[in-house]
Amino acid sequence: MSFQRFDSSPPPGERIGSKRPHLSVFRFASFQSTSRIPSQTPPAYSPDDILASRNQLQAKVLHWMRIAISAVTLLASVVIIACAASALRTYTSTRDNAEWVLPLWPASVDLRPTHAVLACGVILALASILYLIAALAPTPFRSPRVLNIIFTILAFVSVFITIFTTVFASTIDTHLSNSTQAGTLASWTCKWQGFGSAAPGNFSEICGTSTAASDLVILMIVIEMFSVLLAGWGWWVGARLKKAGREGKGQGISV
Repeated sequence: MSFQRFDSSPPPGERIGSKRPHLSVFRFASFQSTSRIPSQTPPAYSPDDILASRNQLQAKVLHWMRIAISAVTLLASVVIIACAASALRTYTSTRDNAEWVLPLWPASVDLRPTHAVLACGVILALASILYLIAALAPTPFRSPRVLNIIFTILAFVSVFITIFTTVFASTIDTHLSNSTQAGTLASWTCKWQGFGSAAPGNFSEICGTSTAASDLVILMIVIEMFSVLLAGWGWWVGARLKKAGREGKGQGISV
């Protein structure tokens, strides 16, 4: 009777004394819980996030552009007021001057163009100051919608005032430019520009200040037309921000 030898030696490649752990020692629940830990890496930006960031950047640029153009309008309107007021003051001082034997001014001097230019400068200055206060002062009117409404109204009013003043003053100056019995401050004084020293000394000053004020009003037409474009841009940016806000609320995200 033969007996088979039982070999208890470990298999080749396995060290003596080592013991393979059973699969039950691993806690699969703990591995599953650690797998649910959110990643610490920042999430990638979506196209909606990039679009919202661009809209907010455009809103900031638009805000400061409106402030800049309002400041430019205020400075230009102050110059218009100063020129028109200087022309009127010089006319008043020379109208009854006894230094000249002959009258310096015609029997009828039409001051309506100068008054219109002066009023235009005052209105532009008040409109600029009003918007600067609304945009910079800590008031409840600093919301984008309210600022859009204020800027749009002021822009259209300024465009209308500048165009009306230019057409009104130019029409009267052209009508009285060749008259010898009547004239405006600009049309009458600028006639003496070709006489050199024979012209009264204050006439060149009145002609220069009146012309400068009228030219600045014409320049303000261009600036105010640009303001109208900024007003339209403001409503477009506001609509996009409002749309992004509605979409963010619908998804539970604050924009």
